[in-house]
Amino acid sequence: MTSIPSYNCDFYSDNFIKNPFPHYAKMRSLGPVVYIPELKNYALTQYNSLKLALLDYKSLSSGKGIASDEVGCQFVKGQIVSSDPPIHKAMRKVILPPLMPQALKEVIPDIKKASDQIINELINKKEFDGVTELAQYLPLSIVRDLVGLPDFGKKNMLKWAAASFDVLGIQNERGIKGVQEIVELRKFISGKINLKNVKSKSWIERILKMIDAGILDETLGNRIIRDYINPSLDTTISAISHLIYLLSKNNQEWKKLKQDPTLLKNTVNEAIRLGSPIRSFSRIAIKDIEIENYIIPKHSRVMMIFASANRDEKVYEKPNEFCIDRNFKDHLGFGHGIHSCVGMHLAQIEMISLLEAMLPLVKKIETKEPEIALNNTIYGFSKLPTKFIPIS
Repeated sequence: MTSIPSYNCDFYSDNFIKNPFPHYAKMRSLGPVVYIPELKNYALTQYNSLKLALLDYKSLSSGKGIASDEVGCQFVKGQIVSSDPPIHKAMRKVILPPLMPQALKEVIPDIKKASDQIINELINKKEFDGVTELAQYLPLSIVRDLVGLPDFGKKNMLKWAAASFDVLGIQNERGIKGVQEIVELRKFISGKINLKNVKSKSWIERILKMIDAGILDETLGNRIIRDYINPSLDTTISAISHLIYLLSKNNQEWKKLKQDPTLLKNTVNEAIRLGSPIRSFSRIAIKDIEIENYIIPKHSRVMMIFASANRDEKVYEKPNEFCIDRNFKDHLGFGHGIHSCVGMHLAQIEMISLLEAMLPLVKKIETKEPEIALNNTIYGFSKLPTKFIPIS
């Protein structure tokens, strides 16, 4: 067997988060598996080996924790992303119905109306923030209402969502603060929400009714409510921000899309591939794992670096380029296997709706360089100065 190469880096430092892609390229060049001494974790960085590993949930457990350190792993145990079958299957069965394409057809008119509204508003501005004024608009106006929290919860959803991803890194300053904020969320869910104060016909009302009817255990129901809150905002906000930025820096691709709107879904997926909102989740090896002649020892923590795999030179031609008519394999921006993102259909609908609203009005998109949001798990922007050049 081949010795696993080491790669020295501070994966959760501000500097790494601000410019991770050169690191990912160096990791991939060393092989499909690297060891990160600073974290005492192994990492999968190449597309094919990572995709196969995501299917092997019996050998690489999410249920033992998906964070990069033990504190985070213990803290998030029991959430859908950090569970194994059969619990994972049972949770997914409860969570998925309102997020499936058939159910989402009911909210598409509202998403399209909101998309038209915000693009018509922004088209006349000299400059706007592509994050707070555009990327956050649909998640905070439509998705927040679908979740259905009362006012205090609605006001804090964005904070709690970011905190939930900080916890999935390590116990640095961001991770410690994230734990404190998720404790606040848990207290709010267990003590402050009920059928009288949540939004009617919302996702959370549905869960509370199942608990009330004895169909769902209260502890499990509260975890599912957290699963609706935690991932429903930041990942989509990051993806929309990257979509706008990439189209602004590749005007030929925007022209291509205007000429051929059948490329809408491909455009969205290409932006998610390049942006890869979730940098990495981890797994625990419950036995020795063989990856292309490398052996990862039993009990090791293994980081699944999606953002690296999505730029694998062995899989994607010119992987760092934004090409909306790329004929590519499935990207891993939504994960793969049993832990594929439950909200991916909604995220795609939101992104496509915004593009559809932009196509007849926007001649060109201009952006200045973004400010990178500092989060342990999400790669996104905190600020993106943007301008739409209208069609005259």
